[in-house]
Amino acid sequence: MSKRPSIIGDLKLVTSEPESTASAPAPEPAKSSPRRVRPDIVHTSVYLPKPVYKKLREIAFTTDQKIHDVIIEGIDQALRRYGHPSVAELRAGRGGE
Repeated sequence: MSKRPSIIGDLKLVTSEPESTASAPAPEPAKSSPRRVRPDIVHTSVYLPKPVYKKLREIAFTTDQKIHDVIIEGIDQALRRYGHPSVAELRAGRGGE
Protein backbone atom coordinates (compact mmCIF):
# COMPACT_ATOMS: atom_id res chain seq x y z
CA MET A 1 0.00 0.00 0.00
CA SER A 2 1.49 3.30 -1.06
CA LYS A 3 1.32 6.55 0.78
CA ARG A 4 -1.50 8.88 -0.16
CA PRO A 5 -0.26 12.01 -2.00
CA SER A 6 -0.29 15.23 0.00
CA ILE A 7 -2.61 17.93 -1.24
CA ILE A 8 -0.21 20.65 -0.13
CA GLY A 9 2.98 18.98 -1.30
CA ASP A 10 3.05 20.82 -4.64
CA LEU A 11 2.24 24.26 -3.30
CA LYS A 12 4.87 26.93 -3.75
CA LEU A 13 5.03 29.65 -1.12
CA VAL A 14 5.72 33.03 -2.61
CA THR A 15 7.25 35.52 -0.27
CA SER A 16 7.53 39.15 -1.12
CA GLU A 17 9.40 41.49 1.11
CA PRO A 18 8.60 45.17 1.12
CA GLU A 19 11.05 47.27 -0.86
CA SER A 20 11.86 49.42 2.15
CA THR A 21 10.76 48.57 5.64
CA ALA A 22 11.85 51.97 6.94
CA SER A 23 9.38 53.92 4.80
CA ALA A 24 6.45 51.58 5.33
CA PRO A 25 3.79 53.12 7.57
CA ALA A 26 3.35 51.46 10.92
CA PRO A 27 0.12 49.51 11.23
CA GLU A 28 -2.53 51.23 13.32
CA PRO A 29 -3.43 49.47 16.55
CA ALA A 30 -6.69 47.59 16.42
CA LYS A 31 -9.50 49.30 18.26
CA SER A 32 -11.34 47.17 20.79
CA SER A 33 -14.77 48.51 19.90
CA PRO A 34 -16.16 51.20 17.63
CA ARG A 35 -17.69 53.32 20.41
CA ARG A 36 -18.92 56.81 19.75
CA VAL A 37 -17.17 59.60 21.54
CA ARG A 38 -19.77 61.25 23.76
CA PRO A 39 -18.15 63.96 25.90
CA ASP A 40 -21.51 64.85 27.50
CA ILE A 41 -22.09 61.30 28.81
CA VAL A 42 -20.38 59.67 31.79
CA HIS A 43 -20.28 55.88 32.00
CA THR A 44 -21.02 54.37 35.38
CA SER A 45 -21.86 50.94 36.75
CA VAL A 46 -24.60 49.94 39.12
CA TYR A 47 -24.36 46.81 41.24
CA LEU A 48 -27.79 45.36 41.84
CA PRO A 49 -28.97 42.38 43.82
CA LYS A 50 -30.09 39.68 41.40
CA PRO A 51 -33.81 39.88 42.40
CA VAL A 52 -33.76 43.65 41.78
CA TYR A 53 -32.15 43.17 38.37
CA LYS A 54 -34.71 40.52 37.45
CA LYS A 55 -37.57 42.79 38.50
CA LEU A 56 -36.16 45.72 36.51
CA ARG A 57 -35.79 43.43 33.51
CA GLU A 58 -39.39 42.30 33.91
CA ILE A 59 -40.63 45.91 34.15
CA ALA A 60 -38.61 46.88 31.08
CA PHE A 61 -39.96 43.92 29.12
CA THR A 62 -43.61 44.46 30.03
CA THR A 63 -43.40 48.18 29.26
CA ASP A 64 -41.39 47.66 26.04
CA GLN A 65 -38.40 49.64 27.30
CA LYS A 66 -34.76 49.02 28.09
CA ILE A 67 -33.54 48.57 31.65
CA HIS A 68 -31.58 51.81 31.18
CA ASP A 69 -34.83 53.70 30.59
CA VAL A 70 -36.35 52.31 33.79
CA ILE A 71 -33.24 53.27 35.78
CA ILE A 72 -33.24 56.80 34.30
CA GLU A 73 -36.91 57.08 35.30
CA GLY A 74 -35.92 56.25 38.90
CA ILE A 75 -33.05 58.74 38.82
CA ASP A 76 -35.48 61.38 37.57
CA GLN A 77 -37.80 60.70 40.51
CA ALA A 78 -34.88 60.87 42.97
CA LEU A 79 -33.72 64.20 41.52
CA ARG A 80 -37.21 65.69 41.85
CA ARG A 81 -37.61 64.30 45.38
CA TYR A 82 -34.50 66.20 46.48
CA GLY A 83 -35.58 69.40 44.74
CA HIS A 84 -33.38 69.23 41.67
CA PRO A 85 -34.28 69.68 38.00
CA SER A 86 -35.35 66.62 36.03
CA VAL A 87 -33.04 64.55 33.83
CA ALA A 88 -34.53 66.20 30.72
CA GLU A 89 -33.97 69.70 32.14
CA LEU A 90 -30.39 68.92 33.12
CA ARG A 91 -29.72 67.42 29.69
CA ALA A 92 -31.10 70.54 28.00
CA GLY A 93 -28.85 72.75 30.12
CA ARG A 94 -31.70 74.25 32.15
CA GLY A 95 -30.40 72.79 35.39
CA GLY A 96 -29.38 76.08 36.95
CA GLU A 97 -25.93 74.86 37.97
